[in-house]
Amino acid sequence: MADEVIRSRIDPVVKAEAAALFKTMGLTVSEAIRLFVYQSIAEQRIPFSINILNSKTKATLIKANQGECLEKTTLEQLSQNWDKACGK
Repeated sequence: MADEVIRSRIDPVVKAEAAALFKTMGLTVSEAIRLFVYQSIAEQRIPFSINILNSKTKATLIKANQGECLEKTTLEQLSQNWDKACGK
């Protein structure tokens, strides 16, 4: 079976930092990505926790979990808000 190609855009500085880090581990960026994909399949999840939140996000999540500061919105309103935030 032929290999498939995955393409992803990433900041060149981030790629260079990652490449330098992975090189110290004896890996290329491609090998590190492959390792991530295989491990994700093996564990059926992201193979590490993603839990570093800034203080504002933490406070908002706590309030949301307690039912505070929640308001109904529509997908259209979210889209409009996103466009406005992005200057569109």
